[in-house]
Amino acid sequence: MKYTMTKHRWLLAPTAVALTMATGAHAQQAAQPANADNQATPDTVVTVTGIKRAYLKAIESKLDRSGIADVVSANEVQGLPDNTIVETLRRVPGLSVLPTLDNEHPRDEAATPVLRGLGAAYNNVTIDGSPLASPGTPNGNLGSIGRGVRLDLLPSSMISELVVSKTFGADQEPNAIGGAIDLKTRSAFERGGRPFFTIEGAGGAASDGSRPRPQDRIGQRVISTGSFTFGDAKQYGMVVAANYQKLDTSTDTHMTTDTVFENFYDAAGNRLSGNNLGNGYAVPQQDKYWYVQDQRSRLGLTVKLEAKPWQSVYGFVTGGYYKFRDQMVRNENLIDPRNTLTVQNQGPTSGRYPGGDVEVGYSQQDMTSATRLLQSGVDWQIADHETLGLRANVSRATYREPIRMIKYGTNASYSAPGTGGAIPVATPEYAFDYDTSNLNHSFNVSPAAYNNLSNYKLLYYRDDYRRSAQDTIGNVRADYRRELDQPGVGFAVGAAYTVDRPGYNIHRNDLEPNTSQPALTLLGVTGPSAPLRYSQNGLGLITIDPQAASAQIEALRAAGGLNTTNQTAFSNQDNFEHRERTLGAYAQVSFNTEQWKTLVGLRDDRTLLNTAGRALVAGAWTPLPTSSRYNFLLPSLQTTWQASADLDLRAAASQTIGRPTYDSYAARSAISFTNVGDTGNPNATGVAVTVGNPDIKPRLSTNTDLALNYRLPKAAKGLLSVAVFNKDIKDEIFNQASQGYTYQGVNYVNAVVTRPANASKASIRGAELSAVVNSLGWIHPLIADMGLSANWSALDGKMTVRRSDGSARDIDRLVGQPDRTANLTVFYASAGLELRAAYNRQGKALRAIVPDIAWQDLYWAPRSQVDLQASYKLTRELTLFGQVQNVTGKRMTSLTGPSMNLLKDTYSVPKVAWVGLRYTPEF
Repeated sequence: MKYTMTKHRWLLAPTAVALTMATGAHAQQAAQPANADNQATPDTVVTVTGIKRAYLKAIESKLDRSGIADVVSANEVQGLPDNTIVETLRRVPGLSVLPTLDNEHPRDEAATPVLRGLGAAYNNVTIDGSPLASPGTPNGNLGSIGRGVRLDLLPSSMISELVVSKTFGADQEPNAIGGAIDLKTRSAFERGGRPFFTIEGAGGAASDGSRPRPQDRIGQRVISTGSFTFGDAKQYGMVVAANYQKLDTSTDTHMTTDTVFENFYDAAGNRLSGNNLGNGYAVPQQDKYWYVQDQRSRLGLTVKLEAKPWQSVYGFVTGGYYKFRDQMVRNENLIDPRNTLTVQNQGPTSGRYPGGDVEVGYSQQDMTSATRLLQSGVDWQIADHETLGLRANVSRATYREPIRMIKYGTNASYSAPGTGGAIPVATPEYAFDYDTSNLNHSFNVSPAAYNNLSNYKLLYYRDDYRRSAQDTIGNVRADYRRELDQPGVGFAVGAAYTVDRPGYNIHRNDLEPNTSQPALTLLGVTGPSAPLRYSQNGLGLITIDPQAASAQIEALRAAGGLNTTNQTAFSNQDNFEHRERTLGAYAQVSFNTEQWKTLVGLRDDRTLLNTAGRALVAGAWTPLPTSSRYNFLLPSLQTTWQASADLDLRAAASQTIGRPTYDSYAARSAISFTNVGDTGNPNATGVAVTVGNPDIKPRLSTNTDLALNYRLPKAAKGLLSVAVFNKDIKDEIFNQASQGYTYQGVNYVNAVVTRPANASKASIRGAELSAVVNSLGWIHPLIADMGLSANWSALDGKMTVRRSDGSARDIDRLVGQPDRTANLTVFYASAGLELRAAYNRQGKALRAIVPDIAWQDLYWAPRSQVDLQASYKLTRELTLFGQVQNVTGKRMTSLTGPSMNLLKDTYSVPKVAWVGLRYTPEF
């Protein structure tokens, strides 16, 4: 396939209001030489400046640049009560954050940013302007890996500032419909090359820990950054940044199934399908609880060597290693009616199922993600205002997750010795009344039956289950600039070549009991309990002791009591390898006067893709290669008018693209069952199907922006910013879901089929407003040491998708897009004491779409969070600090249903507190 842009639409008038955070600043052009003059200024030194100083310098940085962007400086990252880079980004206007999106891991940590309503896959992330490999988190059910970079894996100790570009320049990677995030590393030549060193140590704890099993209650965190110059003329420099953090957390979850979340019935109690809502009384498919315990650790090391052997030449080499490990244990209890064809005694919020079963599961998952990078660059100042820059870098990211799973169920049915599996069976002993009068429903199984451990029989044992992903990116580029930032006419040209090679692999061994040996039960193999938060009849969590259960299972295996089920399809259908080669070239022309700065550019992007999935051909799983290509010609324009010393207006227009996720191109059809024994059962629930789309097209967005910056009077020492933007998106990409799938002659009516597809059209427009007021002394002298930073964003998105019959359906937002975001930070700084209270709110956001059945769409419920931070200088060099996240303990909840008020799932997010000391000697 080939897509060539020949016509460019320009929206010369914006359609919404947008605010650019006063602490923001437009990113420097990637081609700008990285010599000492272009490194972060002393403003970004972590210790010398306080809160007010940080905001003031950020304001100056913002106003000195053309275009529209936001910047978070190093001391802001340190001062905000956030533990990762992605948590800090949620403070930026127009940004929201999301956790991992699979159905296996908890959601108590943010993983990826959503920039102006567009997810991580469509926002470019770089380190010092160079691309970074990241496989993200493979989706546990769908076998996918994300294109977007997981910023929660990268340490804040490595950065000098975060630059969020919201307008596009031709010298930037064009996969940036939402924008681009650049992590700028520290330079040893900052502060005139004076030595710098800081180290902090802290102890932390999370609420709700040690449930149900004991955990380490005190976490540890050590962060250090140092730099120095050396040589006869101090022409060499070195920066070292390191971090280590370990924290144990415990979260609880309540949910219904992962597919076809609710059932609807007619007046006679017969189940309906599709859009038929019958009597309108929704009944959840399951009553499921998780208790998840995580032991997370983060380790990072960045080393940067720099040289200025001559005044006109600057060079650097940067190496980095970043490791994230999550040792997760998930304890699962679920109540399932199994046969949902009929319901008894149904009312608006109650009814009864004549049978059911209870399942108890244990999963141990050890996820390790590691990223390695090597970057190098040389900048040669050929003459005044004339530079040549060369860059070369390579990075590799890996993801490994070995898994062990054990599950028991009441009154399971076994097969004869061979390859057959176990099947959960509904029995009258586990009949129940249900109550849906509250958001969190309750299936009220008899406590006596629920707690009868002898009724729980082994369902399966998966001792050899593993997922892995990897991504390697290599990139070279050259940039030539002449008079680009000077009065009059200037220009720049450049080219870049990138090779990206991601891949994904999954394997599973599944053992299930047969009839040759007595059944194993939960008697003697249970562990500690915890309350089921929303159970109306006081049921408690039943857990499995993995050591005791594994010992019994191994003895059963030795006696021939386990069948090895056929997992050939599962272990092949999701695997793929992908190779993407991109050649980009650009040209820019600038025209600058005392009041005007204008930059016009054109970028040519040519991409060739090769993907190899797996398919069953003549009874054997074989590679099925596909290939495609596309090229775009992308224009850009940025201009700034300095209306007065305190007021400027900025405008931008551009076209950008959004590259599809890697696995979208694989030709595959992958099906997974919650229970292997459900294979062949047409009414099985929890059946998920993923279908690839080798013909998927990249998104193409036409973007327009307008912004205003007004410097507040000196008494306020701040900035007011307003901006508007509009994006018209062609070939918007979404995960199209439909219900029902025929596999090997069986029509699974409850199967949910997910396939990446291009929408007919999409658009998003937004309004952003922000203000920084560094002193409230103009209100009253008593509050002169107080200040605030506030921003508010409104997003209005639209998308048209196709149903399976070809008809169009309009949706009022994009996937991942909230309708509103807001931040308020109030701070106090005086005599070595600094206090901050930060409030963040994210409005309702679309999580997933089922085009044929609108009521099955998923939404993130609105959520707010309050965080606190305090620090006090004990001496000029020693600071005591503390911080608390999620003070009010707000949960993260997803909703579904015709009125978007039915529970899909709700995850607890613990409160986390840290207290520590920071030492920064003066040199």
